[in-house]
Amino acid sequence: MGIDISSTGIKLVELNKTRSGYELASMAVVALPRDAIVENTIIDSTAVANALLEAVALAKPSTKNVALAVSGNAVIIKTIQVAATTEFELEAQIEYEADQHVPYDVDDVFMDFHIQGISADDPEQMDVVLVACKREVVEDYQLVLSEAGLHAQCIDCGVFALENAAEITDEHVLAEGDDYLLPDEDAEVHALVNIGANMMNINVLINGRMAFVRDQFYGGQNLTEEIQKAHNISYQQAEQLKTESFSDIQPEALEHFYVGLTSELVRSLDFYSASRAEFPVRKLFLSGGCALLPNIAMELEQRLGIDTLILDPFQNIKVPARKFNSQSQRDLGPMMMVPIGLALRNFDT
Repeated sequence: MGIDISSTGIKLVELNKTRSGYELASMAVVALPRDAIVENTIIDSTAVANALLEAVALAKPSTKNVALAVSGNAVIIKTIQVAATTEFELEAQIEYEADQHVPYDVDDVFMDFHIQGISADDPEQMDVVLVACKREVVEDYQLVLSEAGLHAQCIDCGVFALENAAEITDEHVLAEGDDYLLPDEDAEVHALVNIGANMMNINVLINGRMAFVRDQFYGGQNLTEEIQKAHNISYQQAEQLKTESFSDIQPEALEHFYVGLTSELVRSLDFYSASRAEFPVRKLFLSGGCALLPNIAMELEQRLGIDTLILDPFQNIKVPARKFNSQSQRDLGPMMMVPIGLALRNFDT
């Protein structure tokens, strides 16, 4: 099963694979107390473990094995170029390469890599995605999982889980063939943007190959704080207004939120364009809890000038009516992209 542990809650998804495709086996969403997790650091491990136990009790999954995602400042993701070699030979030299690119002692991080293929700039070089995460962060998450009787089978990155889930949607359709760098008028350049409560995962893909990733601390909590200020109410009341009476929110609160959100997105896309200006982003695909905000796709499309759509991973996942309130589950689809992407890891070949 895939479990997404964020600052506001636990999202659990278990999938089965049948002859006709993927099927939802179990699912649960459980809220966390405020400040139990701050900037992806577990502050209250007891609260997180209890929420995990509650999610498992609600979902009743058939497995204790978990794919989990890490995000934020503790994670380093870089595409590097190395001399073309085999995966086995690269394994032996990856620590040396990591020492050049990771700003932590290699003994203090968990590392992995993925060979993307021959570099478009130099046929004697290959592009390799290098990933490192602080050991203490991974171990903290492993600890709360074990306290809930769960086992971390796979530790993934939020941006990669997002990409994995996007691949089963109809909107994120890739060009035929394996041509990576096509002329810019033909290249499929998609930005996957998952906006949660306080974290935004951004993954820009050129014809399905990762070209740029970034995690930023901005999300739905920023809107809650704007509502607080505009209405002079408590944080809890602002959250309630946001989820239950969205049309009553003062327009200036929404405007301030969208100005901030657009600014963060433009900053990230500018970073991407600095090295890939010839491949401008053509489509922006939204997910995460903020994707459930009314008219958010239209707002961002108008402000960014980029075609913007909301991804729903449940469109190609069967939701058995006998076990689930089908419409209720589908309504949550956009915010379940990361846990679904994690659950899909079980079917990777």
